Amino acid sequence: MDTSQIETFLAIIEYSNYSRAAESLNVTQPTVTARIKNLETELNCKLFNRDGKNVTLTDEGKVFVEYATSILTYMNHSKEATMTTSKPSLKIGISPGFSYSFISNLIQSVKSIDNLNLKIVEGKDSVSLNEQILAGEFDLVFTRNIVSHKSDLVSEFIFNDRFVLIVGKDHPLAKKEDLSLSDLENETLIWYRRKTALLANVEKQLIGVPNIKHIEVDNSEMQKKVIGSGVGVGITLLLGVDESDDNLVVKNIKALDQLPNKVYVQYRNKLLIDRPIKQIIYSIINHEMSS
Repeated sequence: MDTSQIETFLAIIEYSNYSRAAESLNVTQPTVTARIKNLETELNCKLFNRDGKNVTLTDEGKVFVEYATSILTYMNHSKEATMTTSKPSLKIGISPGFSYSFISNLIQSVKSIDNLNLKIVEGKDSVSLNEQILAGEFDLVFTRNIVSHKSDLVSEFIFNDRFVLIVGKDHPLAKKEDLSLSDLENETLIWYRRKTALLANVEKQLIGVPNIKHIEVDNSEMQKKVIGSGVGVGITLLLGVDESDDNLVVKNIKALDQLPNKVYVQYRNKLLIDRPIKQIIYSIINHEMSS
């Protein structure tokens, strides 16, 4: 029994047709037929009933489905484990809104680990990152308010982040205490990723505040530079602001403090890369506690 036989078996179930299964696997139909025949010989049973182009599982085939899925998963994981023994590799996804200092701290936490390949990608949003780690595209992701419940994933809450208002140091609101949403009347709000689910809750809070002008920019660094120059104000996440942003002043607005913003770390449960993953998590927690 090999991987190709099990993949072929599962492809036939998906497409209910030998020829379409062959096309999806980029092999010929005789190859698909031969693989199934060899698998049936090895298992000493018939897996499919064929009536013309219609293909259905036999009783034995229905029993084998769960085993086939588990076998394929274990075989794929064993390949990954074998590769990571010599040179472990981590692909990390980060939801938008984390500062460069946060990412630098993450890199620093694993820099001392020998022969570790590390790739860090900013995802579209937490929903997309959640889907991608479920699909096996990432080893570890940092998401906001989104968490998975799957046996081969470990999901941990690490801390709460919060929304803040950022203004240029010479902006009139920089010197005002006890800000409220009404202070944003007639202001220009500079947004990054305004249409995400995360910021939808913020927009709801702004309903009823008159004469706000909305401008969206391409990335978070552009947002901070524009605001630092005195053009408009912005609502962002506290972990998205670096201490080195000297031109910015961070202000609290009580209505924004109450919005849920839990940060989770989720990672694939692969024992051989457990050490670097734990180092990353502890480093990020320490970053939050010291900031």
